Amino acid sequence: MRTGSSRQTETFGAIAVTALVFTIPAILAGLEWLHCLTPLPVYYFLSIYDRNQGSIIIAWALAIAAGMTLWTGTLPGLLFSLTLLPVGLILARGYRENESTQRSGITSVGYLVFVWLVTGWLVGMATHTNPYLELQQSLDKGFEATFALYRDAGHFPAADLEEIKVFISQLREQVVRLFPALLLSSIICTVWLNTVIGQWLLQKREPSRTNREELKNWRIPEVLVWPVIMTGLALLVPNEKLNTLGLNAGLVLAILYLSQGLAVVSSMMRKWSLPLAIKAITYTLLFLQVYGLGFVAALGLADVWVDFRKPRLKNDMDDTSI
Repeated sequence: MRTGSSRQTETFGAIAVTALVFTIPAILAGLEWLHCLTPLPVYYFLSIYDRNQGSIIIAWALAIAAGMTLWTGTLPGLLFSLTLLPVGLILARGYRENESTQRSGITSVGYLVFVWLVTGWLVGMATHTNPYLELQQSLDKGFEATFALYRDAGHFPAADLEEIKVFISQLREQVVRLFPALLLSSIICTVWLNTVIGQWLLQKREPSRTNREELKNWRIPEVLVWPVIMTGLALLVPNEKLNTLGLNAGLVLAILYLSQGLAVVSSMMRKWSLPLAIKAITYTLLFLQVYGLGFVAALGLADVWVDFRKPRLKNDMDDTSI
């Protein structure tokens, strides 16, 4: 049984960890991508503690983070993180109420889409700008800076620099074309990442809680097969606008089926009782190769019909006929 002192120490540790998660991406350049983990401590601590204690931890962490970012002049970065906090609340509520992972995930994605659209609209109204176009322009500057690095390095001949310039220009065009899908995919990946890491941490904390749906059983609604078919048709039609729509829809669907494919891979590796080292190598190879990601997404789509995770019937296992 934990003493009052140990509980107090644990609470202080939780506040410190949460404050770091909130503060680091706001004040350290190059680590802005860690904003995507902002919901994680909210999800975790509101799941393992009661609402009052969890809320106290989050409130103190926010106060510390606000003080740090105000002192360093990076408060706007923290304000962006605040839009992500309710995702942790949604996931924690789903965990406490044994809500399906699918439902919690869809709710979280819907929330982020709504909030970011409203926030962008309000910012645009207040500043008389278009946040969407400004974000695209910031990406353009990033591409220009990348080419400038190659050019100023002085290690590349003129012919190679021209090829690099053409490649970056083509990449920029595709990014602009797929920008809506990239934004939506980033939201989906943010929710998925927090769900995966959060459930792993909660499983470590409460291994006896077996009534929670495991991510290896994650399934995309079968009705999404129809958008896949429609996307394929849109890509075949000789119309640029339909092709662009199809590409955007295809990218989002690929991300969704990638998550299902990873669930299939996880289920199969657990079924085969593979060592942790083999699992780590497998995941690394899959994520490092574009073809590996494509294969996993295709595996997730095929699972709709094949159902790789369906337990075999004993008769099927005993049947040795050809």
